[in-house]
Amino acid sequence: MEKFFGGLLCITLLLIPNNVFCQETKKALARDSTYVKIQLKDATVEQKERYAVWRTDYYICTGIAYAKSVGQTVDDFAVFVAGKHNLGNGDNGLPPVVKLFHFVFESYPNGQFDIISETDSVVTMKSNRPYSASFNEGPVLGVTLDEFERFLYQHIRIMASNIGIDFAYHNEGDSMIFTLAKQK
Repeated sequence: MEKFFGGLLCITLLLIPNNVFCQETKKALARDSTYVKIQLKDATVEQKERYAVWRTDYYICTGIAYAKSVGQTVDDFAVFVAGKHNLGNGDNGLPPVVKLFHFVFESYPNGQFDIISETDSVVTMKSNRPYSASFNEGPVLGVTLDEFERFLYQHIRIMASNIGIDFAYHNEGDSMIFTLAKQK
């Protein structure tokens, strides 16, 4: 019986300081939790869209910068990316590709896109260059606006060709003119 009470006394002596420690820790946490509160705010749809577009363009610049750092060209990177993506959802006609162009350009803040002319086999479109604002202060990660556009439109040309569509573009000041034509 003496061993039992001795053991009980030892456990009690261990539990009392542990209980006091837990009580004090709980009080400290309660005090701290009223002091530090991180308030989270949901982003608007527009903020999310703007971030997604910026992030995509920034990753394009990251890829171009990496390609250049290992001795590759912008065209080499365009070929690589075009080999990993496709244009459209399996429908090789002009309408889905034109709709995709429209969606991409209209996703940019201030993005503008119009169809200038259209036949069953050729569509000519015009857009502003909304991505160019990212280059207002110069190259992004060492990538110039010219390199960005060269990549963007070169990889589109390759993907369009893979589904039987010729793609051409040219710059007219602050606008781009695109032509999509069914291959003969």
